[in-house]
Amino acid sequence: PAHSAARGWRASQPLLSADLPRTPKAMVDQLRDAVQSALSSRCSRMRVSLPPGFDYGIESQRKGTPVSSKIDRSDRELARLFVEMFQGTGLVPTVCFPSSAAAADARKLWGDIEARVVALDPESAGTAAPAKQPRPRGKAQRASSGGGGFGAAKPASGARVQKAVAAVPASAEVVLVVAPGGPGCEAVRSFCEENGADRLVVLLNARSLEEEADPAVAAAAGVGTAGEEQREYVDGEFANVYAFVTDPAGKSEDAPAVLFKRSAAEEWSLVSKPKVGPPRELLASDERPSAEAMRAALDASAAGGLLGAIGSALGG
Repeated sequence: PAHSAARGWRASQPLLSADLPRTPKAMVDQLRDAVQSALSSRCSRMRVSLPPGFDYGIESQRKGTPVSSKIDRSDRELARLFVEMFQGTGLVPTVCFPSSAAAADARKLWGDIEARVVALDPESAGTAAPAKQPRPRGKAQRASSGGGGFGAAKPASGARVQKAVAAVPASAEVVLVVAPGGPGCEAVRSFCEENGADRLVVLLNARSLEEEADPAVAAAAGVGTAGEEQREYVDGEFANVYAFVTDPAGKSEDAPAVLFKRSAAEEWSLVSKPKVGPPRELLASDERPSAEAMRAALDASAAGGLLGAIGSALGG
């Protein structure tokens, strides 16, 4: 399993300022370190959760950026960061977006970056018109018919995109799954069960799997909320290698909260930033705390009021 079943709760305590990233660069640096550490330990099932709509500064200054929601742009930027981690390695990531429109936006922006872009949309697969693809040449043409496992080098030429697919391409060796909904999560499960641990699969911002996921938001995005069986599968098979989830329990009125996990080996921490004093860790656990537990911790912290916050500032 991706995590221990044992819970390790701790009392509220001040959090070292160095633990939480203060800038996008600091967050990306932490993310890269966490992924590298997981790869070094031969982890091939990863999950990364970052704030919806977070601005990584990749597309903001580019001309011709498609008109899309902040969340779509942020998810695309995160995927681009992961693709760039594999540039020069000989591994060509397959990037699965939740819709044909999202895949087309990525293709337009990414240009010649080495990646295979697909729309993993089982419910509409076969109904979308295929996008034009450049004909592979030279080494890329020879590589297109090869198989192999995670770690086998295969050069490619530019980002390629195709019509919506119902399943993760069987030939994929490095799979980045962006914001999958319920059907997408099921397709990922099938791929993982049909292939061994030599295929690297990374879930990026799989918000539909979160306990507190809003079905209305998922429906508006056209991805569908994941079911309990899919959540249990991902919880058991995928390691949470990095997480920075803002407002995880919908209790941001008094003190903004963050659910933080710096690496696969570290605990989950629920952190609040009171109006007075440094950030405080309200609870910690080997498992991701439930929405109910997080709300209870935030309520208890709010009950401490100003005196508790002053105590934190003074080191109490």
